[in-house]
Amino acid sequence: MKISELTIHQKLTYVQTSLKVEKGHRNNFGKYDYRNLADIFEGVKPFLGETECWLTLNDEMVSIGGSNYIKATATFGDRDGNEITNEGWARESVSKKGMDDSQITGSTSSYARKYACNGLFAIDDTKDADSMDNRDHISYLNKFTKGEVVELPESVVKLKMLSNAVEFKGKGVETKILEWLKTNPSEEKIMAQYIELKDKQEGIRKANKAKKETK
Repeated sequence: MKISELTIHQKLTYVQTSLKVEKGHRNNFGKYDYRNLADIFEGVKPFLGETECWLTLNDEMVSIGGSNYIKATATFGDRDGNEITNEGWARESVSKKGMDDSQITGSTSSYARKYACNGLFAIDDTKDADSMDNRDHISYLNKFTKGEVVELPESVVKLKMLSNAVEFKGKGVETKILEWLKTNPSEEKIMAQYIELKDKQEGIRKANKAKKETK
């Protein structure tokens, strides 16, 4: 059977298991390697031709709690009209040195689109909650439920895992998140909370790193 004759899910699995996108860029200030959206596009293009599929990306501006977020949707589709989508979120900075408003929005869009593509094509950027398989999240969360299997939205799973990160140990963050989730917040509010908590985690990491460097 030709690759182009596979089902849409089989085609996506083929791309996910075959696609390699190297981290070809270096952040000298943060001292880490990274890949950008253009790298992902370049890597996936040959597979789109091989599978006779296409990739589209769309943005939606969402305002939550006075902050603006970009919700990017990556869509992988074939000539028969079958589609698989994945979303990525990023929050706009209030200001960024050297950038006007349009550049800030464009930069946020690129981040959101990159995260959407990362999820769609199973590209791991880090080893934290962002890159862990959702099944591992659910297994972790349910090991305390006496064997019961509970279906949880991925956004809820990610938020719970993040609230349990080492940076928040002893600060009561996990308890607060669990109590907040009992109010049945919307998907958008959950994602906003996740992004806000992720920002706090990064701030703590940078502060800890700065302390180590001054010793």
